[in-house]
Order: sequence, then C-alpha cells, then structure tokens
Amino acid sequence: MKRILIILLLFGMSYSVLSQTKMFIYKISGTTDTLLLSNVDSITFKATPVLTTTSISNKTQTAATSGGNVTSEGSGVVTARGVCWSTLTNPTIANSKTSDGTGAGIFTSSITGLTPGNAYYVRAYATNNAGTAYGNEISFTAGVVIGDSYQGGKVFYILQSGDPGYIAGEIHGLIVAPSNQGYTEWGYTGSTMPGADGTAIGTGNQNTIDIVTGYSYPLIAARYCYDLVLDGYSDWYLPSKDELHQLYLNRAAISGLSSFYWSSSECDATGAWVRVFTNGSEYCEMKGNPVYVRAVRSF
Repeated sequence: MKRILIILLLFGMSYSVLSQTKMFIYKISGTTDTLLLSNVDSITFKATPVLTTTSISNKTQTAATSGGNVTSEGSGVVTARGVCWSTLTNPTIANSKTSDGTGAGIFTSSITGLTPGNAYYVRAYATNNAGTAYGNEISFTAGVVIGDSYQGGKVFYILQSGDPGYIAGEIHGLIVAPSNQGYTEWGYTGSTMPGADGTAIGTGNQNTIDIVTGYSYPLIAARYCYDLVLDGYSDWYLPSKDELHQLYLNRAAISGLSSFYWSSSECDATGAWVRVFTNGSEYCEMKGNPVYVRAVRSF
C-alpha cells in the first residue's frame, strides 16, 4: 500500500532532509518537528498563500474601502480572496467578508454595513488547496472622525448640537487643506469690509465670499482659498475666527501647521483676527501684513 505524507507549510516555516531518513520541520515558533521517512513512499508539500491587507480609505458613515495583495499563491491557485472584518480581533471568513476574485495580485474590497462609532478589525484572506491564509490586521473606527483624510483634506471638527448645519443622526463638520495656501495679506488696511465680520462656526464661507467680492486684488488670503481646487472640491474658504479656533484645538490630529494663521473675521477697519498656533492666543493683525493661509471646507 502506498504511503503518502502530506506536509502543510505555513508562511515562515521551512524544512530539510537528513540522509533520506529524517525530515526536520522548522516552525515559526522556533520549535522543530522530526519525521521518520522509512515508511513513506512519497511526500506532497502544501503551502497557504502569502498576502497583506490594504489600509482603510474612503470611509463613510457605514462603509469603508480596504483590500489586499496576494504576493504568493502558495502550493495552488487562489480560488477565493477578499477581506473579513469583525468588532473582535483576528476576524476570519466565518465573520463578515467580501469575495473579490481569484489568483494573485492586488484587489480592492468594499466593507459595508458598519455602525458609526464602532471599532472594527480587518484582515485580507486568500484560500487555496492548502487552506485559508490571512494578511496583517488593521483596525479603524467606522464613520468620519477627527484626523481622517476625507474629501480633499483632513477632518478637524465635527458639528455639535447648536452649530449651524448640525443634523441629528448625521455627521457633518469641517475639513482643512493638507498644506498652506500661502503667506500673504488679508486686504486693504483702513477700509471696512461689509459682511466679513462673522466670527462663529458656519460664517467663514460667507465672510470669504464678501471679501473676494469687495476686493479685486488677487493676492489676498480669502482669494487664495476661494480659488482653491483639491481632489475635485472647489468650495474652500478662509475660516472664521471660531472655526480657526477649532483647528487650533485639534491641531495634534493635523500635520504641517504653521505658527499663525489668518481668519476671515474682520476685527475693525485696520485689522482681522489671527490665531497663534504656538500658544493659542489671538490678536487683531494689520490687514496689509503677511500671515499664513490655510483653507477649510464644510462637509
């Protein structure tokens, strides 16, 4: 009777044969198994696929995008692949999963049915004749949260009850551009800009419209924001005094901020409000002096 030894080699394992009488299996754990070959007529090796998990992107309130990259199919063709996820660590294909084709290479997966605010764990998976293997685990929080890359920039504020635009059960907020738009003046010193005196959250956009309507000069802070287009979004504006304050409060989640920025809120005929990001103070700066500019938009 023919005796066949089937050996499943997992990622990180290896083997060697000594004098055709013994086989040593070297495990990931550091231990070694010894197999006697005297009663074995043939050996079949099987290996599971090798793959990685793609970082989370394109988050919405109830969905997100991930995927994976099958870099080796192992001992057989990959017949199923996708991602699996759960609110517990180490998700498997027994949990929620996608089915995203076959074979080696990069694939994209749509994760759906999420509950906003819940933490989820995701792993890519791939199945061949040796079994199912998993990629590295990635965790994320469902829904849009401060610090997320989203719609052209990074989220720095989520609207709260009482804020203009707040809708119970929905998430809306403010996004900051990923880099500065310039270092320039606010406008003409000595002339009041009608309508550009809003300071509250929700007033920055109208302030910006009033400024660019009232000033024809192109090299001003509001115009830099108003003309900005990033990732297809063209509704950027210079933040109001209170919007800029929220950016300061959540500055740890936003990289690359400079020492001080213009707001779109005029304080008098000669100046507009500036927020200092090194110490949190604010002051009325002469409109004709240059200050850093960072655009924001609402979502």
